[in-house]
Amino acid sequence: MRLYTFCPQPPEGGFPKPIEAPIRGLGAILSAGIHRLKTVALFALLYPVLLSCQNLVTEIDPSRLPQIQSKLVVNGYLSPQDTVLAVSVSSSQTVLGDIVTDSVNTVRGATVTLTSEGKTVTLAYNPEQRVYTADARPFPILAGKTYSIQVSVAGYETVSSSCTIPKAVPVSEIKLDSNRSFSGPYIDSGWVYTVRAVWQDPAGETNYYRVAGYAECINRIPRTPTAHIDSTTPRVLLRGIIGFGRQDQFISDQNQDGQLLLSARGEVPSFFNYSFYDPTTQATYSGDYPYAKPLTIRISVLQTDENYFNYHRARQQQRQSANNPFAEPVLMPTNITGGLGCFAGYNRSTRVLLVR
Repeated sequence: MRLYTFCPQPPEGGFPKPIEAPIRGLGAILSAGIHRLKTVALFALLYPVLLSCQNLVTEIDPSRLPQIQSKLVVNGYLSPQDTVLAVSVSSSQTVLGDIVTDSVNTVRGATVTLTSEGKTVTLAYNPEQRVYTADARPFPILAGKTYSIQVSVAGYETVSSSCTIPKAVPVSEIKLDSNRSFSGPYIDSGWVYTVRAVWQDPAGETNYYRVAGYAECINRIPRTPTAHIDSTTPRVLLRGIIGFGRQDQFISDQNQDGQLLLSARGEVPSFFNYSFYDPTTQATYSGDYPYAKPLTIRISVLQTDENYFNYHRARQQQRQSANNPFAEPVLMPTNITGGLGCFAGYNRSTRVLLVR
């Protein structure tokens, strides 16, 4: 038996291609289906991850947390230059507790005593300042002496601490630098001043320092922003804090023992603060105003003990990161036995510079 294959002759232009378009449409459908399958598979893989992200925050019943008793927080700093001995006493606050102000957190009715070489003084509570104070004249603070503190109050564990007052290191020099400031056309340009303190570090011992300063002047302050300044305008003392930076103000002699130390630059503000009572109008005025020459600059170098240095530096770090949710928490050091806070000593030396 023979089989014949029928092969028609193609028309002019060739046979039509009716099946090409359906093939292309089928490819698009298959491609879209594969894409959907990939999307579903990807979602299936990510779904457990998304669930785990939802579980990053877990609420815990406060009753399951350990109960921590509130402690006394004592802050006191002794210096031979102080005329009043002052110590603040407050109570610690748990993270889950209600936020309270310092006035509510202050502990009243405590017995605060300072002791040195068999001599004791008891500090009395000052309701206006919310601190415990005593006159320093009967109980002088001297360099090289050790002082102990004890604080007791009902409902709290009695706390104690001690410190030794370091000796003073004189400020050798104040370096002054100035630049013209430009605020704009038709506006008088002023001077911007920066200062640096220089002092000699005692060799053979570990020393800790803090640099601080302020500038002051006398200027006529108008009672209102639009008031005219004349000879009847009161002359008022203005004062501006010199900024040395939150961390730059703390210096130790690590790796520079016995050398001539130079502080960071401190900038004198362009506006000083004032507050005065005018008997003519029987009103109190306060605010800030541009300084006027002559300008008196006072720079102090505080030689501190190690506890003062570590506590205040950590406190500045805590303030610097207070509003930053991504900053690491700062662990506050303490030398208060049975409590929290800092009891430390420092000795201040000051140098004055007059700018005309």
